[in-house]
Amino acid sequence: MNIYIDIEPEAFPASRRHEYEFQISDYKWTYHTRIDYCIKDLVGQLEQLQKHAPNHTQVLCLGHKNNFRYAIYPRYKSNRRGIRKAAGYGALRDWLANNYESVILPNVEADDALGLMAGPDDLIYSKDKDLRTIKGVHMESNGELTEVTELEANRNFYKQVLTGDATDGYPGCPMVGANAKFFSSDDWLQCYTEIDFWQLVQGQYLLATKKLFDRHEVTDPLKFCLQMARVARILRPGEYDHDREKPVLWDGPS
Repeated sequence: MNIYIDIEPEAFPASRRHEYEFQISDYKWTYHTRIDYCIKDLVGQLEQLQKHAPNHTQVLCLGHKNNFRYAIYPRYKSNRRGIRKAAGYGALRDWLANNYESVILPNVEADDALGLMAGPDDLIYSKDKDLRTIKGVHMESNGELTEVTELEANRNFYKQVLTGDATDGYPGCPMVGANAKFFSSDDWLQCYTEIDFWQLVQGQYLLATKKLFDRHEVTDPLKFCLQMARVARILRPGEYDHDREKPVLWDGPS
């Protein structure tokens, strides 16, 4: 039994906390990071998680340098471009990968690796709400366990297709925010199959045809809807070709 840990949401802020400006001469400043302080923080967090799940082997999930989503939607995470990582962040990732059991799959992100690897007897740990689109037992930092059923995972996924994600830079369907009344409607709440969800989601994109063109110059709402779905989709078991080292792109429910 494993606990799959999306470590990047922990590692990035740790590197920021321990980065400092450093003056090297009258007119020169630089940055340096105390990697040992970062390591101490992360080891402490991992030890605490281990206490909550003593019978599970920790497996750290890390993202690959290449990300298939950029080819699907070139503006994916464009809002993060130019944001400098803390000094030494790459070295911190390397230390984690070398000192813990870890998994990095070519061309996908850390949460995809987690979604692909976690099985029925495993635990999932991530601060990223997107992981709630993956069924299984999720653990909080305080050890609390929550089971996400397949229906809940699907509902969360299709909701993400509609709302988009400002943090990740993809817009979703215009006028459908996370708190939209649509998500408390009978049409939404009475969806139980993936086909029901998908047809309803596609319908919302068709209703937004004019707004999609005005805002994003989209001429094919259903094609754009599929783009958003492929970007929002955290990969699930069977959605990765290990021989070709690339994801199997989601093409709607079968």
